[in-house]
Amino acid sequence: MLLGQVDYPLVPIPEGRQVQQLGSERRDDYLSHQTYPNRNGNKLFPIAHELLSKQTEVKVPQDLNLSITNTFTPFASTKSSSQSPSRPKPLTEEQLKEKRKNPAINIDFFTGLTKKILNDFYPKYCPNCPGKLLTKEISTQPELIRCEGCRYLTSRISYTPLHHFKLPLWMFGYVFLESMIQHPKVVTSTEISKRLRISYKGAASLKKRFQVFASQQLPKYQKLTYDALDREFKDFSLPPDEDTDITEIMENRPYVCADTVVLYSASQRANQGRKRYRHAGSTASIYLSDKLGGRQVGTLAHTIAVKQGPVFFHSVPNQKMNTLGPIIQNHLPLQTPLMTDEGYPWLWNIYKSHRSVNHSAHSKDARYKWARNRWSKNGVHNQVAEGNHRLLKTAFSSYCYIRPENSTRYLNEFSFLKNAHVFGLDVICENGSVGASDDVRMVLLLVRRRDVVDYPLVPIPEGR
Repeated sequence: MLLGQVDYPLVPIPEGRQVQQLGSERRDDYLSHQTYPNRNGNKLFPIAHELLSKQTEVKVPQDLNLSITNTFTPFASTKSSSQSPSRPKPLTEEQLKEKRKNPAINIDFFTGLTKKILNDFYPKYCPNCPGKLLTKEISTQPELIRCEGCRYLTSRISYTPLHHFKLPLWMFGYVFLESMIQHPKVVTSTEISKRLRISYKGAASLKKRFQVFASQQLPKYQKLTYDALDREFKDFSLPPDEDTDITEIMENRPYVCADTVVLYSASQRANQGRKRYRHAGSTASIYLSDKLGGRQVGTLAHTIAVKQGPVFFHSVPNQKMNTLGPIIQNHLPLQTPLMTDEGYPWLWNIYKSHRSVNHSAHSKDARYKWARNRWSKNGVHNQVAEGNHRLLKTAFSSYCYIRPENSTRYLNEFSFLKNAHVFGLDVICENGSVGASDDVRMVLLLVRRRDVVDYPLVPIPEGR
């Protein structure tokens, strides 16, 4: 039936209001106008012959699975229509286990891995028995631990990165091992959410807890690196003449390099959209101009790297001496031969073996702009730091963006994973031989560079 032949009010008309009625010809001409959306001649949508009354009910198919009701009254009262739908009931513990059940994940293995991490890095001692380590477990409550002597009971996750941890313990072990294996690729919160079948908020909290754990263990690697460099370069010094070729002197010694890199540059939006207009140096890329607020939107990372060895990243606000000087002194002994670019002129009187290379050296030949030795000259280069910058940028591209206030946690996590592949995990454990299965101990000891870790994801049935 044509729409123009149906004459009924779509909206209730208040009393006392007069509405001008359009003729059938004017109404059809209006509905079939070229600018009218969703036009189909004057047949926009089918309508039943009978006029809808206030008491007419429209049946809704059952397969729509509506949570409120299966009937709809067009002109229901305001009180009933304003009621919000009821909130879904929270899932029970059994329903959550069934939802997160994944046959490809060995939950018992990762639970043991989490317990091993807690026992090694955060051991619990009995306050009643001096020097007594808490080792007795409770089968029904894996987060509790008891003293075998006096039966003292406490939580094994209290005052650790898992403090008030509401998710199952095995999830932390899963994130820990996946981060170790996938390095230098990072494990994002979205990936954790999809793999463990949890919410993004829970996955982000789990990721943050692992970053806190990495930040707490990173100073141990810093001390190991400092002691190793102190032994390696004891009574060592480079020739006082900076033009001397040091290739043969540094042939069998590790190169130590320092440099800075900008992550998530904002130079296109800073300074009214023009690059290097107001500020100078790398800080022009991480701060907005004063007219745009002047806040920091990018991250400036400082790198201290050893060739085929550990690396340490720090989030810094600028490249001044008072900012970078204490960081370098805390990581490198004074006799260490340090290679940088020309952005560290204040190091010459502190580190006697400091050498720098000019990355802006121009060629003496008029046919070329840049010199051939602007990257490496007389055996001096900082390619170790530059290579780690490439690794860092490639890995952090998976995050899309990181706010500057969170950059320290992310950089500490990346540094920890890199150093764990260099040193291993057994060198920083406090109790490396307490309560661990052979599979868990194998993973913690063999996760190093180019080592193949074969851990059981799924229990293998007998006879297979």
